[in-house]
Amino acid sequence: MRARTALGIATAVAATAATAAMATGATGASTPPLPTATNGSAVQLVAVGLQTPTSFAFGDGAVFEGDAGSLTASGTPVGGVFVLKDGAATLIPGSPPFVMGLAWHNGALYVSGGNPQATKNGTWQISRWSGWNGSGFTEQKAIYTPPQSFDGFNGLAFGPNGRLYVGVDTGATDGNDHAPASKSKYLYDILSLSPTGKDLKVFATGIRQPWQMVFPPGSAFPLVSDLGQDKDATNPPDFILKVHPGDDFGFPHCNWTATSSCTGFAKPFRQFAPHTDAMGLSVIGTRLYITSYLGPSANGPGGVLYSMPLKGGKLTPRVSGFVAAIVGLGEHDGWLYIGELNGQVFRWQP
Repeated sequence: MRARTALGIATAVAATAATAAMATGATGASTPPLPTATNGSAVQLVAVGLQTPTSFAFGDGAVFEGDAGSLTASGTPVGGVFVLKDGAATLIPGSPPFVMGLAWHNGALYVSGGNPQATKNGTWQISRWSGWNGSGFTEQKAIYTPPQSFDGFNGLAFGPNGRLYVGVDTGATDGNDHAPASKSKYLYDILSLSPTGKDLKVFATGIRQPWQMVFPPGSAFPLVSDLGQDKDATNPPDFILKVHPGDDFGFPHCNWTATSSCTGFAKPFRQFAPHTDAMGLSVIGTRLYITSYLGPSANGPGGVLYSMPLKGGKLTPRVSGFVAAIVGLGEHDGWLYIGELNGQVFRWQP
């Protein structure tokens, strides 16, 4: 999990799957034990057979999973939007092969994704899918298509004002980890737009990799996971940001390896050690839940689900023992849905 861009996680799937295969034994006769939680609640396996679970949404009684896929020999990811039911994951017709964000709003599913290998900079869209009938959607409409030389979307969420917010990816197609190599439009920004895809605004800027986001209840300011660089810097930290309209977090001038370069820029809500890889975010009650991968030297091959108070404070491990890194996170009816990089989805109730 070192190529921490949207396409990078898809590239990492093959190696992760090999690690998981070793954990299950060469014959495949055994399976790894389920992850364990500190509160003693059982961790349940929801579905297998996915690739890179990045995001979740819940609506009309269905559990939807956004998947960035894994790269095929042609370089095209094989992911999409899946419905999870009875232990199975079923691809929804019309899905893009690479999905980073899902959100359910007013009876419709919103999808951020595309095909990174379709053209030089890929093809990207935010779409609104409506008319769920249990197996597919009767209408799948693109509501926003970015300009040329755009480098991809990350996660999205609806704010309490009814507007849609989405992070812009860095390096999805050109391998750029840091300016000024890429000329991608809206690079390092979070965008805001209406549910119809109109009235596009830059909500905040200077964010290297705004990955996923969540609006705590009663708050107009999203919490956003932000991944630091993998190259062109020595030990840059990762972050959780509390983002206000017009905030500038200073990237690439400021990456918080030297605080003197960050004077005048917005400060992160929480700063983590390099390669903590804080990714998926969800809120239950007064606590923020975070998927993380701290690396083999710290926790073996897998990830850890953490929580911390919404007001800030101690980071507490809650679920561990995953075979691979954990990426996506979603909340529904008090359950947290957790996506593992080897294509498994679990759920757990705090």
